[in-house]
Amino acid sequence: MKNVHDIWKDRLQDYNKELQKYLRYIFNGHLMFVIIFAVGGGGFAYSNWIQTLDSSFPSAIVIAAVLAVAATMSPVYTYLKEADKVYLTPLEGQMKQYFVNALVTSFMFQAYIVVVLLAVAMPLYVQTAGATFGDFFLLLIAVLALKIWNLVMRWTILRYQESFYHYIDTGFRFVLNLAFLWALFAQVPTWVVVAIAAILAGYLIAFRIITVEKTLKWELLIDLETLRLHRFYRFANLFTDVPHLKGQAKRRKWLDPILDRSKYGQSMSYYYLYVRTFLRSDEYFGLWVRLTIIASVIIIGSGVIWIKIGTALLFLYLTGFQLIPMMKKHELKIWPDLYPLSSSMKADAFRKVLVNTLAAQAAVFSVVSIWGGAWLDGLLTAGAAVLFVVAFVSVYLPAQVKKMQVL
Repeated sequence: MKNVHDIWKDRLQDYNKELQKYLRYIFNGHLMFVIIFAVGGGGFAYSNWIQTLDSSFPSAIVIAAVLAVAATMSPVYTYLKEADKVYLTPLEGQMKQYFVNALVTSFMFQAYIVVVLLAVAMPLYVQTAGATFGDFFLLLIAVLALKIWNLVMRWTILRYQESFYHYIDTGFRFVLNLAFLWALFAQVPTWVVVAIAAILAGYLIAFRIITVEKTLKWELLIDLETLRLHRFYRFANLFTDVPHLKGQAKRRKWLDPILDRSKYGQSMSYYYLYVRTFLRSDEYFGLWVRLTIIASVIIIGSGVIWIKIGTALLFLYLTGFQLIPMMKKHELKIWPDLYPLSSSMKADAFRKVLVNTLAAQAAVFSVVSIWGGAWLDGLLTAGAAVLFVVAFVSVYLPAQVKKMQVL
């Protein structure tokens, strides 16, 4: 029979295997190219923006707010499963080391986010506050210590079943994190930083004492872990099929006017089906919204025309190739097969929906390219986007559809 240590070891290994399996699909050649492009373009724009700043810019509060969000969002990765309600509950007294390992692992997974954010913030801090890059390591120690405090505090509050306490704690921790980080980066007298740190310690000690008699809320911990994994699987599902993930359809009544514009008639049956599938499915509509927002932010933050056009084309491609599987969305359902319609009408309808979807996204990219009065940039982006959509639908889409039919 396995002991608690063996259970933890097996759970961590299984999770890492699952993570690596899907990360291979997520960080494929397409995404890596986009990441490299986005980091390069974003870094170039960020560097140019920093050069325009002086000591009047409130860098302390800006950096503190960003890092406070990263520190406050501190989920504890427990790797608990539904069956643990029955099999591990009797072993609660022996689970201390298991949950200590969970806290340590959670810190290791989340610490890199804090490190990256602080590294990105340092040029801004040096430019506006007169600091040096040598301050990075002292600041990093303080920020990582704050992250540990948040994780332990989060674990302590999970002794409460009621979500009310969780919301209050999250809000209060964010305020304390913001105050501590602002004092740290604003270079206020040391006693202020020490005083806020003492408040943080007192807050944790008080709740550790209050909750010492409270038992673990197994159902809550399992539900939170299930929700965390579901979010990861939903993200992974944008790049590959996740077998045990069930897609969710949402009503989205506010999008009904788009459905109402569909003409009635036999020839529009598949078109209406695909439009409805796109608008009400999280995996497709959510994908379109997220990629559109990310690309728009990059385009707005860039003042270079080739970055704008390159970003627009890359994200149009990312959206297009990830929407192609929607064509087979209803393949295993009997009802579409009962339509007295030819298969060519199905392909034509999907092509039309894809063109409209990419055209809407291209329109957004063209509009945001005008940001700052750059009308020529908007026109050039629009022209390049139109040519890309035509080529994508005319050349790339038919080739991918043939591959899907072979499979």
